Amino acid sequence: MSRTLKKSDELELRVTSLAYGGKGVARVDGFVVFVEGAVPGDFVRARVTKAKPSYAEARTLEVIDASARRTAPECRHFGACGGCSWQTLAYPDQLSWKQRQVSDCLEHIGGLTGFVMDEPLGAEPLWRYRNKVEFSFADRDGGISLGFHLPGEWRHVLDIEDCLLHSRYTNDIRNHIRQYAASTGLGAWDQRSRQGFWRHLVLRESAHTGEVMVNLVTAPGDLPDGGSFAAGLVERFPRVVALLHSINDTASSTAGGHPFTVLAGRDHFFEELCGLGLMVPPSSFLQTNTVMAERLYRRALEYAGPSGYELVFDLYSGIGSIALLMAGSCREVWGVEIGEEAVAQARTNAGLNGIDNAHFTAGKVRAVLKEADPGNRPDLVVLDPPRAGAGKKELQRIIELGAPRITYVSCNPATMAGNAAQLADGGYRLARVGAVDMFPHTPHIEAVSFFEKG
Repeated sequence: MSRTLKKSDELELRVTSLAYGGKGVARVDGFVVFVEGAVPGDFVRARVTKAKPSYAEARTLEVIDASARRTAPECRHFGACGGCSWQTLAYPDQLSWKQRQVSDCLEHIGGLTGFVMDEPLGAEPLWRYRNKVEFSFADRDGGISLGFHLPGEWRHVLDIEDCLLHSRYTNDIRNHIRQYAASTGLGAWDQRSRQGFWRHLVLRESAHTGEVMVNLVTAPGDLPDGGSFAAGLVERFPRVVALLHSINDTASSTAGGHPFTVLAGRDHFFEELCGLGLMVPPSSFLQTNTVMAERLYRRALEYAGPSGYELVFDLYSGIGSIALLMAGSCREVWGVEIGEEAVAQARTNAGLNGIDNAHFTAGKVRAVLKEADPGNRPDLVVLDPPRAGAGKKELQRIIELGAPRITYVSCNPATMAGNAAQLADGGYRLARVGAVDMFPHTPHIEAVSFFEKG
């Protein structure tokens, strides 16, 4: 290349594509620059934020010539918040690039070809789709902020008035709680000084029952005038069926998994998923887009194609959503999940739905499979691993089961591709893949893949 890029250099760049993760891709004399805040077709002025021997990263300062694919952002907090970074890209183009990400990962990371790439399932609706949102408190002049941490600035919180990711109802709840917190005179938690009271607010809302869970996370201590606060909130927002107060007495800034007391209502809410009733306590994982989770799971069921006789192993089974859905179309399902609380919840959910052919075991997948009866081989394995994918040793155990069919649900196409390569080495053929857009206006994409033995 004819020049060496340095941090703080300003460049004029034509963005030609999108990289995995959502940044625009441009080139300077063949040298790759990943550009934040740009979409394909944009001609931008950008400042280099990181310079490496093989690439550079830059942030858009000005859009000189806007792409025909660029759209005006819907959210008033766009740019400052750091979330929903793709809302300036027209939605059909978002979906097209996400589809390309999945196929590129499988081909370039997994080294796989010859599979059928089904049409992606686009998001419906495009806004107000999240059933769970976590907010952080911070002090500000004259009051309390309640919103999201600014990108790369974990001491600063952007005060949010209306987040378009969750409902107007829960937005109103958040604004009500911010006013309450400010009225107490107590300060927000500061991670550096380890001082302050208000820490997080977690809102969860059922898409189908309408029930809402509110979890207010603080440092140790009672809520000021907590009884009146609880009564007033439930009276104003009658869909709140669970109002919790969690105590985080650690240095960790996590919002979940802390001891709690119930201020009003119960310690759970109910959701419906593909016709199943699910009891959801505060620590339970549930896909955060209920409507698209139903489409994701139905696609997984379609790919698996159970015909009524199969023994199914559902690995990384969580609170049993997929296993319970599969149970109606197979002989028996065994779910494996490392979290004992999630397993207990899966058993409860099986009982709530009158399902007696789904069984759940707590433990690491590798350890449970090692102890499994060698004569009890599954006809179908369903995987829904965490973002990091299945470990190599875990996947080897799965391959040794010899199941004729494997259906893999993934929230990370890159790790799915790595696992797919190992499955291919173990004698499985990738037959079908389908992307499912759970998170419009972000680079994230879910996918379902189907493997056949031999």
